[in-house]
Amino acid sequence: MDYKIKSGDTLSALAKRFNTDVDSLVKANPNITNKDLIYADATLNIPGSKDEFQAQGVSKGPDLTGGAQQTQGAQPVGDVPPGQVGDWIKQAMDILKANGVPTDKMNPQDIAKIIQHESSGNPNAINLWDSNAQKGTPSIGLMQTIQPTFDAYKLPGHDNIRNPVDNIIAGVRYSIERYGSVSNVPGIQGLNSGSGYVGY
Repeated sequence: MDYKIKSGDTLSALAKRFNTDVDSLVKANPNITNKDLIYADATLNIPGSKDEFQAQGVSKGPDLTGGAQQTQGAQPVGDVPPGQVGDWIKQAMDILKANGVPTDKMNPQDIAKIIQHESSGNPNAINLWDSNAQKGTPSIGLMQTIQPTFDAYKLPGHDNIRNPVDNIIAGVRYSIERYGSVSNVPGIQGLNSGSGYVGY
């Protein structure tokens, strides 16, 4: 996957975030001649197995494009992506459905895209460098929720922000409350329009 470097990023911090190491990042980015010097707004190629998850999600994308762009009425739910992240999404969606969340508001492919861009599928991902972190509430987990948001949108019995299913539940409920559906999250709209992902 590609990542746009932000001011304050370091290769070591990015390696931890994307569950890889500095040497692998340097090897995947031959334009880096000094591992202590990277530039904001440059594009960094993130290597490793997480790319396989992204490719699997994208491979089913064309079947869902029309549904993801419909903002009115029922949307096709689509297939849950394969692999461990897909299993977590399915578990979270089953719990959400049991709690009255409409399936047409939580497209699993779009949930997977948010997870891929926010944490690369790493439930232990934590952002220690953005404005939320500076305020003492770093973004944590698969969908990179801050603790106050997690606490506001979690379901009873799903209280662990680092638990992948609990994190998805809170992230999806927040997305629906704020944007109307997961497919309306600005990052998903950006991917569908070709302008690129933005954090939610």
